[in-house]
Amino acid sequence: MAGCAPQQKAVTSTLSSPMSLEKALVEPAQVEEAIGLEKQLNSRTDEAIPSGENWFKVLPGTIPVIITAPHATRPWREGKRRFSDGGGTASLAVLLHELTGATVIYTTYEGPSDPNYYDDNAFKEQLAQLIALNKPRMVLDIHGSHAYRSYDVDVGTMNGESLQGEDKLLSDLIQRLHQDGIFSLSGNRFPAAKNATITRFSHQHGVPAIQLEINSTYVMPSSGNLEAQRFSRLAQALARYIQDISH
Repeated sequence: MAGCAPQQKAVTSTLSSPMSLEKALVEPAQVEEAIGLEKQLNSRTDEAIPSGENWFKVLPGTIPVIITAPHATRPWREGKRRFSDGGGTASLAVLLHELTGATVIYTTYEGPSDPNYYDDNAFKEQLAQLIALNKPRMVLDIHGSHAYRSYDVDVGTMNGESLQGEDKLLSDLIQRLHQDGIFSLSGNRFPAAKNATITRFSHQHGVPAIQLEINSTYVMPSSGNLEAQRFSRLAQALARYIQDISH
């Protein structure tokens, strides 16, 4: 037993070292703002696009990363409205813009197309312009996934192809998610390899891209304290990841 004491002391010392901790990034007020946007977008079911307004919004950034949330409102696919991933996906993208300076594009009303299924729409035209203008380090595409899914986040990379040989983009993402307590990860359950996905579109434009299918319990901050805290942790992990790769 005596031989165990030095080892235990060393572990305690490491865990208590202030150098091993990072200061929290997300404030309650920011989550409250995110909840407000989530509720606003969720309330726009069957609401017509106001005259003179677009069905998506762009937040110009200051770093070479683009974040998309194409299903924050219900898209139009194959002649009918498809379900939305929830306004919380846009809330997450907007908060990441505030925390990092990344460029963001997200839907604000139910549009005439599906930006993650078709290429011939104004959303994709705008994304192409942003790619040409910003020459981004990567595109991060945010989606919501069913709460019953066994993962916290499924990472879609077209089975590795969309990383364009930059595998560190994936390993760094996994590391950051783990550091903020998000451990249940899946790879390419939804690979973004079929149809005209944003990940495929970005890859075709020469930009590494990752699709994130996020369990809805992480992108519904209005649902309760637990969901709001999960949202906060995920935003923090992704913000730190974006800051890391943009340097």
